[in-house]
Amino acid sequence: MATEIARYNGIYGDHKAQISHDYLQSQLIVPRQRVTDWGLKPHLHENLFQLFFLEAGRASFGAPEPVELRTPCLVIIPANTVHGFTFSPQVKGRTLTLSEALLDTILQATPGVLVELNSVHILSDFNSEVRFADLQDLEQQIHEEINSDLPGKQLALNGYFKLLFVKIYRLLQHNRRQQESPNRALHYFREFQKAVERTAPFEKKISEFARELKITQVHLNRICQAVKGKTAQQIVQAHTIRRAHNYLLYTSLSVAEIAYELQFVDPGYFTRFFRKQTGLAPAAYRAKAYRSDAAKPGKAELSEG
Repeated sequence: MATEIARYNGIYGDHKAQISHDYLQSQLIVPRQRVTDWGLKPHLHENLFQLFFLEAGRASFGAPEPVELRTPCLVIIPANTVHGFTFSPQVKGRTLTLSEALLDTILQATPGVLVELNSVHILSDFNSEVRFADLQDLEQQIHEEINSDLPGKQLALNGYFKLLFVKIYRLLQHNRRQQESPNRALHYFREFQKAVERTAPFEKKISEFARELKITQVHLNRICQAVKGKTAQQIVQAHTIRRAHNYLLYTSLSVAEIAYELQFVDPGYFTRFFRKQTGLAPAAYRAKAYRSDAAKPGKAELSEG
């Protein structure tokens, strides 16, 4: 049965907060998670914009499917967006939360930036112009200013926020150009293919392949869709089927021997996987291929999907 998504006026768990135009909070992640079992269940904030600065530790982000995060990273969550997190006890970072009205006020002169920030973004690919440490330093300055009583406090906060959002905007634009580069996308795809060739079926998760390439799992899937029209997982499965096809048609190995050659844990698991992907058990697939191609010598190997 579907569970109703929790809605909070304030931060996670706060049902009674009265959100003012200038609502603003900066918090450490660690203390809250000890209370919430190191996780934030799926929820939304109708009027709050959030930035999660994750410096270290393991974490996953549900939007709605869980995505493994590679720290350090910045997660941008607009108002009225369902989201959830799972954190390891070693996670280190901060959250910055402000009212949607305050965000609109800060960026009223730059609507293009405001539009960019109106989508979920996971930023883990930084560069020499915008480093994670730069964003972290600005968040720390904002935190200190929030908790100060110095003259010109609002002016200082406005300035820090504008600089923070400009840096985020530049990073988003840079990453978009990098992701849209055909040569760069093909480079990542070829490196992914090589890694798949070296790896036994199911030995690695897609998130591990992405981590080795120093990109996110979302980015890797986007590249695979652009190059092959398939997800990264479908690419791995197609590679395994291609290898199984070649063993079945060009060797005399038994189905059990092929299963162990492909490093499946047992022949039964291999048979179930093969039938799910092709509609036929390995032995039936081999028999059908022999019957169909008996008069067709020189048959080409199955190409990788």
